[in-house]
Formats: sequence, structure tokens, C-alpha cells
Amino acid sequence: MDSLNNNHIKLIAISFASGACITYLSMKLFSTNNNDDNKKKQLSKSSSILLNSTSSENLDTPETFQTAGTHLLDWIINYRKECRDLPVVSTVKHNYLKDILPKEAPENSESWNNIFDDLSTKIVPGLTNWQASNKFFAYFKPHSSYPAVLAETLCAGLNVMGFDWIASPACTELEVVTLDWLATILNLPEKFKASSPGPGGSVIQGSAGESAIVVLLAACLRKASNINKSKNDGTCRRDKMAVFASDQTHTIIKKACRILGLHYVEVPSKLENNWAISTYDMEDAILKSKNEGGYIPLAIVGTPGTTSSCAFDNLSEIGKLAKKYNLWFHVDAAYGGAYAALPEMKMKFNGVDLCDSFCVNAHKKILCPFDLSALYVADRHHIMKALSVESEYLKNDASDSGAVVDYENWQLPLGRRFRALKLWFVLRRFGANGIRKHVRKGIEYRKILENLIEQDTNEMFEIAAPPSLSLICFRLKNRSEAEHKLFLKELKQTGDCFIIHTKLGGKIVLRIACGGIEQTEDDVINAWNVISKLAYKLF
Repeated sequence: MDSLNNNHIKLIAISFASGACITYLSMKLFSTNNNDDNKKKQLSKSSSILLNSTSSENLDTPETFQTAGTHLLDWIINYRKECRDLPVVSTVKHNYLKDILPKEAPENSESWNNIFDDLSTKIVPGLTNWQASNKFFAYFKPHSSYPAVLAETLCAGLNVMGFDWIASPACTELEVVTLDWLATILNLPEKFKASSPGPGGSVIQGSAGESAIVVLLAACLRKASNINKSKNDGTCRRDKMAVFASDQTHTIIKKACRILGLHYVEVPSKLENNWAISTYDMEDAILKSKNEGGYIPLAIVGTPGTTSSCAFDNLSEIGKLAKKYNLWFHVDAAYGGAYAALPEMKMKFNGVDLCDSFCVNAHKKILCPFDLSALYVADRHHIMKALSVESEYLKNDASDSGAVVDYENWQLPLGRRFRALKLWFVLRRFGANGIRKHVRKGIEYRKILENLIEQDTNEMFEIAAPPSLSLICFRLKNRSEAEHKLFLKELKQTGDCFIIHTKLGGKIVLRIACGGIEQTEDDVINAWNVISKLAYKLF
């Protein structure tokens, strides 16, 4: 009996102790939660004070930067979500900002809250919402992933001016390494890699247009060095040097020729070649230019994935033509180059080993925001000879040794941003498989559109060019150019879908480019529903 009582007393004691323990833990947890809530309230109050502050003491402090930066990241995330519900094309009138912003900059500091408010109420209404993946199908949609956005912020935060190696070794060396990584992902020839023996190499330019200027300038100097200057017959004049391209080649090549004072020869493409250039026509243009016009053939440009219809020029045949006439062969793969990452696209890029230079815009399809254009060259010495200048204040032992890369000699400006960070973040976060998956998704979405057009039982639409990559070109069947332009105008005014037109063989066609990073199958289908519904309403 005493034993039972003792056990009973022990159980009561244990229960009491357990209950006390639970009560204590509950009180502790409640107290912790209260503390957390209090801390959050204090932080929120502190943040509010900093965001509303116009004090000179808080203008550029780490605390204010952290608070405003966190707010801005939240703002960007919200914008990316909410822009899907905004009109895809801005509806503001010309000079709208001039009318609502002060005529002069403020004399004194303004609060971050006022700045952010104006960002939302004054700037956003004037945006065409490129990130609205459910509505934006114009041009070639840029793909700015969150890792790259963070890298862009880091680039500004570090504020490196990497014009030569000594200015920031990491800036130069990361660019060398990441561009080699990208070359491997894109299955580019080994001759373009810095890690391979030989004179090849690569550099980040701001755009494919800058790349074109750089390589054509290098081509000029290479050509001039091969001409017998003793003739003194004016044959080294740039206006007598001719660059050959298709009428489907991007206009950046024409602009580069205009800047450099080169003669530009545009060779018409044809329907029978699916709007790719005919090497027969190209060779005919070369011979006529040389024999009848007295021009010196300088360079030839091929495009894998033209802007208008994503047609693929035959790089292998163009490469042979370039070799035959001793021309610089530049491949402008600004958009289409990303698709070289896909094994199933390998045949489309046959002949890339014959080119002197290859350019791909990572800001078009490789998940980086503008500006990151990767330029690969078979022989870096031609570019360096064209762009190297000697400045006493830039001389240093590392550069004088010749053992390092000084990118100031590979580009037009002197200063350069730490843009390789964007590529580094993207390639590490997504990996090669992630890049391939993203690129391939655009093709899959284009096929959905292709099926929707072909399934149109009322035959309102017709496909206007062979569907390619993420792009499909179509037109309204038996409708005039004026009717097509009316359709585009009305479509834009819906605010629910944005596409543009081009011309093939002088005839207007409409183009839809798929594949935004946040885009879904439903987005593509809904966009087509908007297009078809409007077409049936108008016609």
C-alpha cells in the first residue's frame, strides 16, 4: 500500500514537473514570439524612418542602402508579378514625363518613399512591359533571370572598371573563364577558347552592333596588310572595301559599315531558299562588285536565325565562299546562337568552324539582362592590332609582360563593367542543362502556336515562312497590308498581346516570338485566343 502511494506520489510529481516544464517552454516560446514580433515592429519602424528620411546623415549610409535595397528587391518581384495584368504596351502620350516631372532637379534630398512612389505612379505607366510573359511576343523577348539581376546589382556595388588586367584581375579572368564555359555549352570550335592552344579568344561586348564594328575594323586592317601598298593606287581606301550580307541580315551590319566608311552590298533572299541567302547569288554579287564596281571584297556575314523569320544561312557554303575570295567571315548569331546548345540543332550550325568571328547575345536567350554580347574570334591579334593604343598612364608590368589579357584592346571604349558576373551567376545557378531546357522551351511553345494556326478550320490565317526556333511568321489570309496594319493597331490597343510585323519578299507578315523565362503553355494559348478573337471580330 505504501509502495502504491509512493508510486502515485512520484507520478503526480512527474506530471507536475512535466506540466511545469511545458508551461515554462510555452511561456518561453510565447515570450520569444513576442520578442520576435517586437523586433519586427522595431525594424519596420526603423525602416519606415529611413525610407521617409531626407536627413543628410542618411543619404548614403549602409543602413539606408540595405533598407532601400530590400524595398527595391520586393518592388521588382511585385512588378514582375503585377505587370502580367498591366497593358503590355504603354498608353501614355508623347512627352508625358516632361509634363508631370519638375522642370529642374530638386535642391534638397527627397525621401526614398517619394522616389519609390513616383517609380510606381509615373515611370511604370510609361513602360512597355517586356517582362509580361503572358502578353509580350514582339521582337525577341529578353530573358532576365533573377540570378542575373542580382549579379547586375553586384556589378554596380563592386563598381570595378576592368579595362586591363591590373585594374581588377578577377574581372578579366572571370570573363575569360565564363566565355570558355559558354563556348563549350554552345558546342563552338576549340579554336575560339582561350584555354586552347592558338590565337583565338573571346570578349564581352555591349551588343552585337559593337561586335560588328570591332570585327569589321579588324577585317579592314587585315585586308590592308595583305595588299601590296607599293602600288599606291588607292586600293586601301575603306570606301572601296565591300561587305556582303543578305537583305535578312540584321541592320547592325549596315550601320557598322556606315560608321567605318565601308561599302555595303545587300543581296536579296528568296522564298525558294526559305529566306536564307543563296551562296550562288552571293558569289555573283562579289564578282560584280569586284569586276564592275572596282570594290575590294572584304567580308561576308552569315546569320543562323535571322531576325525576320529565323532563317538559317548555310554557314558551310558561306565559309567556303569566304575562303575562296579571302574574305573575313563573320557569323552574327545574336539570337540564334543560343540554340547551338541543343544537340538536335547541330546540323544547323555546320560550318561555324570556318568563320573568323562568332557573336551571340546572352541577353537575348541565355537568361542575362542587357548588355552582354559574347564575341568569339579565331585570331585575337587582328582585333588587338586594330584597337590597341598606348597611354603612358596605363602602362604596367603585367601588361608589358604580355602574359595577361587587357580587354581595353578588344573593344571600342576604354572602361568596362564587370559583366562576366551576370554570366557566371546564370551558368552556375542554371547549369548547362538548365540553359538547354530554357532554350528548348521556346521551340516547344512555338510548336503549340503552329498547331493552333494549322487547326484553324475557318482558314483565317496562314503560315508565312517555315517555323523556326521560337518564332512563327503568319499572315491573315487574303488580306491587304493596310488590313494587317489595322489588325496590329487594334491588337496593341487591347493591351493583352503585343506582336510586330516584318516583310518577306516585299509582303507583310506577322511574327510571334515565344519563350520568356516565366512564360507558360497557357500564356501562349491565351495570346493566340486574343489574336484569333480580334481577327474574327475585324474580318
